[in-house]
Amino acid sequence: MDQKVVDELARIVGDEFVSTRDDVLLTYSASASIGYDSVRPGAIVRPGSTQEVADILTVANKYKIPVTPRSGGSSLQGEAIPRPDGLVIELLRLKDITVFEDLRSVRVGAGITFGRLDKFLNQYDLWVPVYPESALVCTLAGNVAVNGAGPGSSTYGCIAEMVLGLEVVLPDGTIIQTGTEGNPNAPGPFLRYAFGPDLTGLFIGSLGILGIITSVSVKAFKKMHHFHYETYGFDRAEQTEKFLMDLKQNEIGVLFASIYEGEILSFFMDMVEVEFGIPKHEWPPFTISAILGRVREDQLKSDTELTKRICEELGGHVIGISELPRGEWDKRMWTFARTSYLHGWHWRILYHHQTPSNWHRSIEEIWAVMDKYGLLGHTAGFLTGHGSYNFYPHLYFDPQDREEEMKVREAHKELAQRLFKTGAVPFKLAPYWIEDVEEMKDYLNLIKTLKRVMDPNNIMNPGIFGEM
Repeated sequence: MDQKVVDELARIVGDEFVSTRDDVLLTYSASASIGYDSVRPGAIVRPGSTQEVADILTVANKYKIPVTPRSGGSSLQGEAIPRPDGLVIELLRLKDITVFEDLRSVRVGAGITFGRLDKFLNQYDLWVPVYPESALVCTLAGNVAVNGAGPGSSTYGCIAEMVLGLEVVLPDGTIIQTGTEGNPNAPGPFLRYAFGPDLTGLFIGSLGILGIITSVSVKAFKKMHHFHYETYGFDRAEQTEKFLMDLKQNEIGVLFASIYEGEILSFFMDMVEVEFGIPKHEWPPFTISAILGRVREDQLKSDTELTKRICEELGGHVIGISELPRGEWDKRMWTFARTSYLHGWHWRILYHHQTPSNWHRSIEEIWAVMDKYGLLGHTAGFLTGHGSYNFYPHLYFDPQDREEEMKVREAHKELAQRLFKTGAVPFKLAPYWIEDVEEMKDYLNLIKTLKRVMDPNNIMNPGIFGEM
């Protein structure tokens, strides 16, 4: 990167927070997106305030330098990978936390991770009950930028359902605040839908193409201390799907529920059986692992009894192995990330949402593509919010085998097309959804129009949503 630009950045943040060293650039050339090629940026800058972010974007606009916002780098879909010789703006120095106890909300800087926030809120007996499975390193701002989900989402939905407002720096350096905090006289974040159209939603899931989120205000809830962990077995997919729908229909407090095919669960056990202390078991064709949680113990007891009755009325049975859901919940902040690397595999993930009653349609297409291309993988997912099921199927490949990697990429393209025809929708607009689903063209054209208006120099994460 031109030294003149580097000098201007250093005048904004200080010499110690700008780097063009080869080892530093190499560190920021990749993320947890192990199915994507690394790209070396031109410089790294680490602002310490929202105003510094604004000043940096003013410089980037002046020189038309491509910018990639980055926080924890835990993304699995490539949006944190920079452009060649571009600028990475790393936000981990933005670490303010403000709790509004009477509003049951909290405002956090873009550098605050879920793990740090959870520990901080313990002193108030509060929590933000949606955790991505990379929560120790994933920041709330980064998770909002992809509209993430995870343990807790089966009751509360994706992180978007928690958001009350955002502070965002637009590509030209303008700082805006959405939600009730758009009024500087407001006592804090208490309502998202203020001041007309929902501008907050414009930036949720935007992958950093419309601006940089510098702080996030979210709902906080009284922390739960009463949980029930159980596994439920079924012989047929339709029983399993109906069970999940009945849990929601009866307003049972299911924090996290996943459907496992017997074949996949045996494969999954190879990764987590020891870590979770799960006893050997001959799993049924379909298993639901569920965590029920309530603030009050009497509520939990009622939920537990009703869940058992619903299961048995549908022809299922209580398996009685609590170690699987207990491990998924109690160790939600670290186990998945570690055990996923057990075999040294790389993978590509096709995140999508499906309806619970259509769960089998996604499964059918995932298996069909794996069989067609001769790939190893799994069909993981979990119940998400009011009426959706979040899938994140993995397709594994050997990173030393270029032919196999290209085969996985082709398989992903075909799988996106197949899933779209089942009625599934993208979890986030990763490249394979943008490039390979013809029916989304009009929708994408609208996003591109907004992008051109807000970012005429196309500096913000260019290429993430395809060519603009």
